Amino acid sequence: DGSPVDRGRKGALLTCEELERFTWRRMRSRGSKKGGDGSPVDREDGTIAARSTERGRGSAAETSEVETETETENENDAGYLADDNPPRLGKIAATDNFKNLQTSSKWFPNAYKPPEQTESPEEEAKRKRSEFWTRTRLTFAMFLSFLTVIACGHVYVMALVMCIKVGMFKEILGLKRDREKDKRIPMFRLLNWLFFFICIYFVYGKILMKHIQVVHLEIPIVGWVTAHHSFKSFAAWCVGFCSFILLLEKGTYKYQFTQFGWTHVTLLMIVVAASAMINNMYDGMVWFFVPVCLVIWNDVYAYVFGRFWGRTPLIKLSPKKTWEGFLGAFVTTVIFGLWCGYLMSQFDYMVCPQEELTLEFFPELSCERDPIFVPTIPVKVPQWLQHLSALPGVPALRLDKTILLMPFMLDSVYLSVFASLVAPFGGFFASGFKRAFKIKDFGDLIPGHGGITDRMDCQIIMSVFVAVYRTTFFLHAKGATVAHILSQVDTLTLRDRRELLTRLQAAVE
Repeated sequence: DGSPVDRGRKGALLTCEELERFTWRRMRSRGSKKGGDGSPVDREDGTIAARSTERGRGSAAETSEVETETETENENDAGYLADDNPPRLGKIAATDNFKNLQTSSKWFPNAYKPPEQTESPEEEAKRKRSEFWTRTRLTFAMFLSFLTVIACGHVYVMALVMCIKVGMFKEILGLKRDREKDKRIPMFRLLNWLFFFICIYFVYGKILMKHIQVVHLEIPIVGWVTAHHSFKSFAAWCVGFCSFILLLEKGTYKYQFTQFGWTHVTLLMIVVAASAMINNMYDGMVWFFVPVCLVIWNDVYAYVFGRFWGRTPLIKLSPKKTWEGFLGAFVTTVIFGLWCGYLMSQFDYMVCPQEELTLEFFPELSCERDPIFVPTIPVKVPQWLQHLSALPGVPALRLDKTILLMPFMLDSVYLSVFASLVAPFGGFFASGFKRAFKIKDFGDLIPGHGGITDRMDCQIIMSVFVAVYRTTFFLHAKGATVAHILSQVDTLTLRDRRELLTRLQAAVE
């Protein structure tokens, strides 16, 4: 394009005079081609030679107007305006970095391109191996930490999910943040977090009220938090809403209202949707653990199959995703889902609902098992599998002609199909989101993985599906539980409580 970069000065520094002369020449070059000597810039001092020619009226004026509009549009696209004043810059030392000047100047935004650093094939292979092992080590570390939190108890899993929501909210909110405008608006960023914690209080309160049992009566603060819960939540939101109106500043109206809408949409997509995880967990840890493992397994094996056998691109939003990885992960996830569903159903801790809010570490749960966790479905063993134990070198298999399977194993297959075919589109949605904002990752908290949102994009839609699936096919047939009845005790007067106690004693006797 005629810039100094193309004239053999790639990577070199420009003086202020050269920068000013080149920029001003580019600005006026199109409008000056038909006038005078075609040189509107004095090449000695960078000033404009005031030359003009007489032009006819009528069609000539119209032509000039059209040319001026076209010139202005082209100059706007180039990053500067024709009616702006030329830049007056100080002297640049030879050691100054021109790239810093480029980023702060609207006059010369794209003229400088740093030299591309090409790496040798050996260096590229070494870098990819390093990234692969970093990603692998952190994956195992995160999964082992996740298993530890699962074993600690439901309250600690709930705390983990809340921390994940805080990280996701911070990452997504930062995409639309303008720090300069935030400095002009006192407490505006704090107001966004106020809406976040109000939403947390409302959603978590609704979920926990169904699962708080004896502790609801013994700890006064719990009763105060749950009493008139919906009204307190709405009153707190009204305080935030009125504060938002009072904090409106002239000149930033559009930015503030954009942030208001952005905050509430983020809360809807993250906090409300992800809270389905908590609801699933308290009705049985298996409804939380198995779906999470299915998404992780599918993501890992989609990467493995795509890396070694991937040839056919799957979707334009994610060029590295392939059909081979997508289908290979589908098959392996369904097989893993059968095994994982069967294995997790063997533990009471995984299948029993948690009806008490307790801080005890590694709690022991026992309950009468739900029918879906009792082997009742007869399945005939294939003939080839029965003859497998007769082969030499194969350990003896004690297989009857018919075995009993748990209904939950069939549910695990349905969850596996969703985790393989639909949940990955949550990741594709996140990829499109990042492309729209021209970023690679939502954050850099986890080396090799990006931000928290990059790891949770598929988990959100998976948790919502599990909640809808359970509500549709299981919970509608169940009556009131003890925890649900006791959660209503605070709504009764003291006289009604005594009457309830008397009737319960009479019913037991």
